[in-house]
Amino acid sequence: MGKRHSKQKRSAVYEGVPTAVPVENVRCYTPVHTEAVQSICVVKDNICLSGSSDKSLVLYKWTDGTIMQRWTGHKREITKVAHAIDSDAFFSASRDKTVNMWKRGTTQGGVCQTISQTFEGHDLVVTGLAVSLINNQLICTGSRDNFLRLWDVETGYCTKQSAISRNLVTDVKWVPGQHAVAQTSEDKCLRIWDTRSLQESQIFPKKNYIQTCCDVSKDGLYCVTSSNGFSGQGCEATLWDLRTSKLIMEYKGHTQTTCACAFSQTGRPLVVTCSNDSTVRVWDRDTSECLSTFYLDGAGPLLTLAVFSDTSVCVGSFNTGIHVLSFGADGENGKAHLKKIAQY
Repeated sequence: MGKRHSKQKRSAVYEGVPTAVPVENVRCYTPVHTEAVQSICVVKDNICLSGSSDKSLVLYKWTDGTIMQRWTGHKREITKVAHAIDSDAFFSASRDKTVNMWKRGTTQGGVCQTISQTFEGHDLVVTGLAVSLINNQLICTGSRDNFLRLWDVETGYCTKQSAISRNLVTDVKWVPGQHAVAQTSEDKCLRIWDTRSLQESQIFPKKNYIQTCCDVSKDGLYCVTSSNGFSGQGCEATLWDLRTSKLIMEYKGHTQTTCACAFSQTGRPLVVTCSNDSTVRVWDRDTSECLSTFYLDGAGPLLTLAVFSDTSVCVGSFNTGIHVLSFGADGENGKAHLKKIAQY
């Protein structure tokens, strides 16, 4: 899983209204987490959900520095977060082996400790979490215990489970418009599971390094995975065709483990990655050209990212909280590039 890092805490003030400070046109807000940001997902434009090693889950509007809700209740650090589309349900997976479902509290921006539902059954840390894109009634979880599980959101019961030896799950994503989830593993494989039976329906050629993350394109035709590695070996992202189970493209340039990858879901087909080498990269999906690289000085390993519909990117770091980058044309030559616009 790569090099272990000791925990580092940063001071943060949760109460009150954060104040934006103009530093080279970057809006700097009070950090919302005190430890490493492990997972981020987009809720809607300018609003994202983040989970941290500080055991808290935060709903945040980065354009004005508003903490919309903070949830606490896990006994150990949060590993993955997810949001049910067109719903007020938010989910978090943890090293405490559980997944919690949360709803908004009555106090805007306050701390809520009321858990709406708990999903218990995994024997080890939960490392994959996805909400059904069909009806929001199911969630899929994966763990280092080799199990993939489906849960009924309303009852909290596990409806199906399946295990494959050495399939230590690293990430899970629902395939849009299908009864299927994509799943990456420490056994270096990408798998597709049929959620109606929770049986393996596709297995892709094994890579040389652990696959750390996956994302599925909005049209359900492609999957991108990211790879563990060191000194430029491995460290790539890989584009797969879900129709043929074939490798299409590799995106090489990171020098350390590529921890997260995502598609830009609108406009020009892009892939976005972040790495332990403290860089964020934007790639042309179809040519593998690296269009822009942004180095976040002092951030340490970059652990997670989420891409908004306007192609702005939220990136979670080990040392310095969450950074928001925009990707667009600027300057006389009109060349698109990344620039930092906010930090919290």
